[in-house]
Amino acid sequence: MPRFCLLPLETTPRDPDGNLQRLQAMLDDLIPRERPELICLPECTLTGYLYEPDDLDRFAEPVPGTTTRRMAELAAQWGVYLCFGLLERDGEQVFNTALLLNPAGEIILKHRKINEQPPFAVGDAVASAATPWGRVSILICGDLFSDSVVSQLPAGLDYLLVPMSRAFDRVSPDRTRWEREERAAYIKAARRTGAATLIVNALETGLPEPSFGGALVVTTGQVAESPHGTSEALFWGCKQKM
Repeated sequence: MPRFCLLPLETTPRDPDGNLQRLQAMLDDLIPRERPELICLPECTLTGYLYEPDDLDRFAEPVPGTTTRRMAELAAQWGVYLCFGLLERDGEQVFNTALLLNPAGEIILKHRKINEQPPFAVGDAVASAATPWGRVSILICGDLFSDSVVSQLPAGLDYLLVPMSRAFDRVSPDRTRWEREERAAYIKAARRTGAATLIVNALETGLPEPSFGGALVVTTGQVAESPHGTSEALFWGCKQKM
């Protein structure tokens, strides 16, 4: 089994440079110590989940573009697979997109969120990519809870990566609500995919209802998680031998 790292990056919305610096510092610390083979980051990793037209004009960018290049440099520097989300501009349209890079920094998988609302354009397909440990697909946040999207997952899928930027209304984070109402729903949604499902949520700061952080791995017989309301990384799988 590979070694995965789900990193609920603490994100300041509209500060991609500061968020990138924070990410680089975290990778400098955790990669030499934990030696993951794949790192999965949240939805809209460096910008936060933004949807106002002015924000999209400012932060949405083509793929490949600046953010793709920066992330490719990190993947190549550390020799890891890297999954992250970004705001993608394609002509006049903006998509909520996630990419999977290989250890050379090359894009091997791209997913445009399907279960999304205006002003975003929406994706229309779920793809997969081959890795040394099996086939991998990506869904983004609400895609996981959509029957029509989940039905598009390929047969025989081994791993499903799910970047999120999810918040509660009123109070977020809310550990009691997570334990009482939400956690079971996430586990149920993950298990119906038929694949080992790896969910990672942003931990936002500076918003009235910030995304609540935490990470979750769900398989047929196992649940592993990092604490709700934190940016604590979740490691799953076998550490590589030196």
